[in-house]
Amino acid sequence: MLVYTIEALTPQHQDEWDAIIQQCPNTTAFQSLAWRDALAGAFKQLTPVYLLIKEEDAVVGGLPAFVFQPIPGIRLWHSMPWNLSGGIHLMDFVGARSPRPISDSVVKSIETTAVEKGWCEIHWTLTPEHTATYGDFFTKTGYARTNHFTHFLRTSEDVDTLWHAYNKRVRGAVRKAEKSGVEVTDTNSETALSTFYDMYLLTVKRLGGTPKPRSLMQTLLQKKVAKLAIATYRGTIIAGLLYLYFNRTVTLWCEASVPAFLKYRPNNAIFHHIIRQACREKYEWIDFGASPPENTGLIAHKEQYRAVRTDFSSYTKVISPLKRGLWTQSEGALRQIYTWMQR
Repeated sequence: MLVYTIEALTPQHQDEWDAIIQQCPNTTAFQSLAWRDALAGAFKQLTPVYLLIKEEDAVVGGLPAFVFQPIPGIRLWHSMPWNLSGGIHLMDFVGARSPRPISDSVVKSIETTAVEKGWCEIHWTLTPEHTATYGDFFTKTGYARTNHFTHFLRTSEDVDTLWHAYNKRVRGAVRKAEKSGVEVTDTNSETALSTFYDMYLLTVKRLGGTPKPRSLMQTLLQKKVAKLAIATYRGTIIAGLLYLYFNRTVTLWCEASVPAFLKYRPNNAIFHHIIRQACREKYEWIDFGASPPENTGLIAHKEQYRAVRTDFSSYTKVISPLKRGLWTQSEGALRQIYTWMQR
């Protein structure tokens, strides 16, 4: 039986992390070291637990994870917060036709550590590929499954091919933005980030969500795993999108716009700008991000670019029902306080 061992990523070896993780299939900015540092800096409740996976003496992959301590005495282990894909990432065998298989030794090691350290919950979120391959393993070993989906667009060096694949309404919207004088650019300006963030807070409030902190966005931009695309109309920023790039994938992440200017179709112009950039820079995939199942308008918008719905799942095992129940009762109130503090 295949057996892997795991060891903590030490400061002496952390420079090796990105080189290792980029050799694993379909890894994104959410598995990068920059993401770890940005989250740990922005959220004091998150403690990184990044592990190297070894087969005998050779490093063959990595396991990025965080321990979340929202209140004293309550700690939850998440392979990635916010149901972003974490999980076990393994390098492909050189010259092999199939990926390197996972081993239950890694999962059992996490469960043993959870009991030893008093984590009340273990939560894995797998990539779409790993969900299809290993999902049954988790459900058979006592994990509760929750289904999610995102939308992926396969890029092409021929931008015109993607343009003609768009729904005609998208092409019309992009043309309208151009004719109206909407301009889209990438920027690292602090002033632009501040304007975007104020707009983002209003957008999240309008949609009833929980905002990400400005410091998180700023760190991701500084570490060069994120770019800010802004749409301007007559010199005024009217929409923006913070997107991530790493390995072979561009990820659309935080979006904001001013409702009064939506008639000029700035969001369509931004999407088209990022898709063109991804094609020119030879990224293979654009991840449009997970969608709430009830938001049919958002789903339809993504599919108008011919992005394809792709399913993935998270798997949860409660170690201490009493502690997990206490967090469930407290979560709503604490989330409201956090949202108020960001605004």
